[in-house]
Amino acid sequence: METASTAHWTGAAATPDTCAVGGAGGALFAQLLATLLHAQCMLGDRSAYPPDTARPLPEYDFVVVGAGSAGATVAARLSENPDWSVLLLEAGGDPPPTSDVPRLFPTLQKTEADWQFETEPDPRACRAHRGGRCAWPRGKALGGSSVLNWMVHVRGPVQDYDAWAALGNDGWSYRDVLPFFRKSQDVEAEELRRRPHAAAVHGTGGGLRVSKFGPDDPFVRTLSDAAREAGQKVVDDFNSDGYLGFTNNFGTVRNGTRWNVAKAFLVPAKSRQNLHVLKHAHVTKVLVDPATKKAYGVQYLKDGNVREVKVAKEVVVSAGAVNTPQVLMLSGIGPKEHLEELGIPVVKDLRVGYNLQDHTIYTGLAYLIENSERDLERKKNQVLQGAFEYLTNRTGILSDTGLTSYQGFVRTDSAPDDDETYSDIQYHYARFEPTFKEWMEAFLEAGSYGDEYRTALRLLAERHDVVLVLPTLLGPTSRGRVSLRSRDPADPVVIEAGYYSDPRDFDNMLAGIRLAHRLGTTEAMRRAGVLVRDVPVAACAGLPPLTDQYWRCAIPHLTTTLYHPAGTAKMGPAADPDAVVDPRLRVHGVRGLRVADASVMPLVVRGNTNVPSVMIGEKCAHMVAEDWRQQ
Repeated sequence: METASTAHWTGAAATPDTCAVGGAGGALFAQLLATLLHAQCMLGDRSAYPPDTARPLPEYDFVVVGAGSAGATVAARLSENPDWSVLLLEAGGDPPPTSDVPRLFPTLQKTEADWQFETEPDPRACRAHRGGRCAWPRGKALGGSSVLNWMVHVRGPVQDYDAWAALGNDGWSYRDVLPFFRKSQDVEAEELRRRPHAAAVHGTGGGLRVSKFGPDDPFVRTLSDAAREAGQKVVDDFNSDGYLGFTNNFGTVRNGTRWNVAKAFLVPAKSRQNLHVLKHAHVTKVLVDPATKKAYGVQYLKDGNVREVKVAKEVVVSAGAVNTPQVLMLSGIGPKEHLEELGIPVVKDLRVGYNLQDHTIYTGLAYLIENSERDLERKKNQVLQGAFEYLTNRTGILSDTGLTSYQGFVRTDSAPDDDETYSDIQYHYARFEPTFKEWMEAFLEAGSYGDEYRTALRLLAERHDVVLVLPTLLGPTSRGRVSLRSRDPADPVVIEAGYYSDPRDFDNMLAGIRLAHRLGTTEAMRRAGVLVRDVPVAACAGLPPLTDQYWRCAIPHLTTTLYHPAGTAKMGPAADPDAVVDPRLRVHGVRGLRVADASVMPLVVRGNTNVPSVMIGEKCAHMVAEDWRQQ
């Protein structure tokens, strides 16, 4: 049963002033929804989110920096204690209305809800992108990147967390973190009744609504048949069946609506008098007493003014794997030599910004499905009908993410031999149809692709449905770095992604492409009329297509990010020279300061990082409460 505070997210009409849309999402809506949007205006009411605090207190017990997947969770959980005052600062505002519509997720990048980061040029990757820079979207709104992401509810395998614990991080084994995964969840009861074996790993009653994506795309059956033919498993749920196989995922959606983390945790907490939220408040640094090495507040910029707020107990930085190292380094916590070069007084010499890891994808292999004139007309009507269905019933093609909800975890012949249950490649899929070209254009713009790639993909999609199969490199051995460009908090950081700096990752990606090609040439695919094609790269013209020789040439051009940066404030014991925080997420050598987000991952999980970030927020809040109850 929905509560009064959440009922409007599941279909109730909103007031007319919530209907404005912007960015690429606005352009798409203008064409798809036209008069219907203004006639029925059924997108979510932004007033459900916590208001911007008009008069913040001079001091709070806890200050949380960043209202993303971890930060929103931390702030909401700490405010459950009525004796504690909590301030949550967020550089962005409320999520845009279009973020509620699952199928519009590519349109949210390059808007005000996105930090719009870019990597530094590197000849090993991103060469098909404008300026040789990969776009690195990060959420800049209540809910953080859960407002922009693909809504996939994946945790990563048991072994990932056991590996964290084996590095000296007591309390982070899978057995230790499972209760926090379950605590955050509200999986539909009917889903668990269908899957009794899944009840042990899934939870109900938490803030984060989780539903099983339906196999609405008819190509799902073909992909599953191809997987079986190639000797792969088809499973029901990665989280309970293990991370080898193919399936339609669970997702953070309910009743055709994205369920971002702000909805999950901040909306139910908005009436608490002890929780204040400051929006459009850009934190510039943590205030640390250089003598005592204790955090005593934060400095932030709001409405053009530099302000400060004091903290009585702790500051928790949850700004994400890009912004967290920036905030720490601007505060004097980071590599001594780097800070001194910029004239920043050093509070604590730590390896902040190092250990950067990300999941890379290859965007150059396509499965083509030819369309007849009748197919094109039918699909055109489906798009128009789907827009109407969404506004009236929250159903239709806009209510899910299409083929992107279907994924596979595989073990290639390039995988290490140490654990045969480990997957080393994950497959994502993106389907572009001639009758829904706006979706493809949004994808191209979101990725900052250059003219050559745009033209190539458009040509493939003239009469075919194009299914990009996106091999995703798990467990990368390459490392990058985030560093400061200057002392100015407004300057974007320097992101050196480091893709393929370890050649083993290149070989692993090549193995993933080979297997994707093999899956595309199975009898099941041939029966469906599928053709496998390379997205052409001019620099590789003349090389034999669909071969290692071609792919070795194309990989540096068509490698990009899957939006999973992690590791830049590494968790580890004091004996680890690269560790920034200890296993209780306290910054080494600085009292009253913790970090809770994907930046603390010593090893990036072998799966999508959003749900693990929520878990990190849950566990951080639990540890903070434990520590202060003891005091």
